[in-house]
Amino acid sequence: MRVWRAMAMAGVMAASGGASSLAADSSPPSAGACQALARAAFPDPTTTILAAGPQEAGPVGPAGPFGPGPAAPAHCRLLGKMQERKGANGQTYAIRFQVRLPVTWNGRLFYEGGAGTDGVLGAGVGSLMGGQPGNALERGYAVVITDAGHDSAVNNDPQRQGVVTFGWDPEARRNYGGAVIGPVVKAAKAAVKAYYGKAPAFTYFAGGSKGGQEAMMAAQRFPEEFDAVLVGYPGFHLAYAGGVEQMWDAQAFGDAAKAMGLLTAEGLPLAGRALSDDDLLLVSGAVLAACDELDGLKDGMVENYTGCTTARVAPALAAITCTGPKTPDCLLPVQLTAVRKVMDGARAKTGGSLYSDWPWDPGIAARSAQGVSQGWRQWKLGAYAAPTNTGLAVALGGGAASAVFTSPPTPVADTPADLARYAFGVDVEANWAKTRAKWGPFNESAVDFMNADATDLSRFTSRGGKILIYHGAADPVFSLLDTIRWVDAVDRQAGGKADRFLRLYAVPGMNHGGGGPSTDQFAAFDALVAWREQGVAPGPLVATARASSPWPGRTRLLCPYPQQARYVSGDGEKAQSFRCARPSLAQAAPPASTVSTVPVRFRPDSPIR
Repeated sequence: MRVWRAMAMAGVMAASGGASSLAADSSPPSAGACQALARAAFPDPTTTILAAGPQEAGPVGPAGPFGPGPAAPAHCRLLGKMQERKGANGQTYAIRFQVRLPVTWNGRLFYEGGAGTDGVLGAGVGSLMGGQPGNALERGYAVVITDAGHDSAVNNDPQRQGVVTFGWDPEARRNYGGAVIGPVVKAAKAAVKAYYGKAPAFTYFAGGSKGGQEAMMAAQRFPEEFDAVLVGYPGFHLAYAGGVEQMWDAQAFGDAAKAMGLLTAEGLPLAGRALSDDDLLLVSGAVLAACDELDGLKDGMVENYTGCTTARVAPALAAITCTGPKTPDCLLPVQLTAVRKVMDGARAKTGGSLYSDWPWDPGIAARSAQGVSQGWRQWKLGAYAAPTNTGLAVALGGGAASAVFTSPPTPVADTPADLARYAFGVDVEANWAKTRAKWGPFNESAVDFMNADATDLSRFTSRGGKILIYHGAADPVFSLLDTIRWVDAVDRQAGGKADRFLRLYAVPGMNHGGGGPSTDQFAAFDALVAWREQGVAPGPLVATARASSPWPGRTRLLCPYPQQARYVSGDGEKAQSFRCARPSLAQAAPPASTVSTVPVRFRPDSPIR
């Protein structure tokens, strides 16, 4: 019964805009107050206001292929920059930021995280994440966003990683890592105070992927500025995941493609051809054969993501191994070797872990009315029919690994062939060492400015700060198991009481940020606001499958870790047929591993590996 009371509260929060009652300003600022922001004082004296003007209610930005831009109420738009300077290789850098200030304000500030390699401002209306409709600006939040200190339209050298050329500039790379958060949130608060005449009552940060890393940075390095953070599928070990793991994955599938004689016109391995969609469906089928019923119901989902181990899946993989030529019903040993190598995670020559292993989840591939899901493939492999290597581990990872996540940067031209040569040819273990190499005038490594894995969060939590994380079990970019280990380490640091300020929700089947055979639509931000402002600690969240899933409209419970959803009785398509329960002790946590002589554990003063 307590579960359903919590769900009812979440529904009330959603209906009321996801915030407790703070009276909106009864006398909205005038249009003149918006233009006056161009003359306002900002904490950073280098700040220049580029534009300040009222915006009518309506879509923001030009229409795209899927329709008009996101809706926005009448608001004031402020565009500014700070810390402009001449940087490495003749590039000019600055921190650009945008603040949207609704005429009808709810008294709160929403900092929207970036994505990928940043470098753009985007619409900046405040994504609520979790597949939720609407945006923070519509709900009355002032919303700030930044390009993280570099402009992809300007800082773009095709001979030095293209839009990732900022990695050659020590200050630009540390800004990208999270150093911009402090000056940008201070500028946004100054704009709020100047426009409304008072400071925000609550300040939230919400972001996924790179934005999730930024949300964790906000809580860890700028704890006095934020009241709560929503962290989606975070790249909090981005130096390791991007600088090491993605290269490992590319090489694993590249080796398989090369062994099968699948090459590009330049003679490079064509990793995307290593496994077809039907091949990936065989892998997912093996996962389901081994683990689908561990949660009590055979339904195409694996809720017991910690119990679905390699040891449990291995016999099912053996059963689909070809004993002769390749057929539609089996995988060649070289293909399964690549899959096993990727799922085991990047390893040193001694066998120790260089990043993390991965959950075995059927989100590797699933068939729906729209075809076979591509969320896992597009990162790990790339499009099957493409004549070049389009997998994002190569196309995006090659530039970022060589310019940002390792020191000193390695020059790589921004062409598919050059990025692939780097990804397939780099020594992965040497790259791990380069993630930790000190470089530049700040004498810092990529691990120093990128990784957000501090476990002592007392400066944040002593002010009532809350952290809500969600992460897909089939995320091909950042491993859920790595996130679990961090949560466990924080809990140890907090004396077993981290649930007073921290929640992690695993989303079975979900790929990077959404999609896959999952129920990936849920009101995580509403739950966070209720927790921070009303003291309603979040329990199970009800999640719904989107139309493109294998089961449109299916609902499931997302359970706070370490609990997992288990079928009880009733309609297997409905969340109320499940309950949240802890798995057995033997399945409660992923196994630890070691690399060389450095133990895999989290320390508050250094990276884990």
